[in-house]
Amino acid sequence: MSFFDLANNPTTAIKSKSSEGSQAIDISNFRPKNKKPIGVDWDVNPGDILSWSDYRATNVYFVTDKRLLRKNRDTSGSGFLTIPLSITRLFPSALQHYASVLESESDLISAIELAPTDGIFAEKFGSPLPDTIRQRTDISFVYNPMDESLYITVNGEESDGYSSTEIKTEDIVDYINSANDKKVAFIVNYDIKGKESCEKWPTLLPKDLPIGWRCNQHGGTSYGEDCIQGAWRFEGPEKAKEKAHAVAERFYDGFNVSITWETESS
Repeated sequence: MSFFDLANNPTTAIKSKSSEGSQAIDISNFRPKNKKPIGVDWDVNPGDILSWSDYRATNVYFVTDKRLLRKNRDTSGSGFLTIPLSITRLFPSALQHYASVLESESDLISAIELAPTDGIFAEKFGSPLPDTIRQRTDISFVYNPMDESLYITVNGEESDGYSSTEIKTEDIVDYINSANDKKVAFIVNYDIKGKESCEKWPTLLPKDLPIGWRCNQHGGTSYGEDCIQGAWRFEGPEKAKEKAHAVAERFYDGFNVSITWETESS
């Protein structure tokens, strides 16, 4: 895989195939556009990244398998690069194919869309996905190399990010298989008083929740030097509710919190 900086090197970055790479092609007058064909003699390959950006990835394109430009679809909204599924599915392993740019431009790529057959599952999570998962069309995977997290979407609902250092392929399969299970929820209301207690109050959420469980803010919050009030809503598959409840109890032990199960009528 090659990364071409055409904003700074428009006359020397692209080489000529017919000269076997010994001569450069001046593309100063080339104006990139989505789906625009590239030059027949450009020595570039599918998956290569062509950048006309002076800052981040606002004007960056991929070379498709049909030698067309595919403009970066920045899903972060912050000028980062999203490598689309139409590109990554061309290679056995997206991470291996883009290893050089991930190393040299570590703050450029925020999302890599993945096919269920991608090598990342064996490389990062221990083993490939089973055929029953690989054949499904209602699942999508996105890997964020910045925080090394995997996001799984089943039936249009995206999961929280799962750290590649904390889950295995069997956890991914468990999440997918439980996506349609009955969900239950409980509320953690907190009312923390006193400066010392407020300083000890955890700013992060528990990381050891069962697969499929997630936590979101519930209602308004109030933060002060000596008073913190609000609530968290924990939701996930019913089959793991006792484990999730135990995690919350352990995490907030010693603080003034109340944990109540949410009923269908509440």
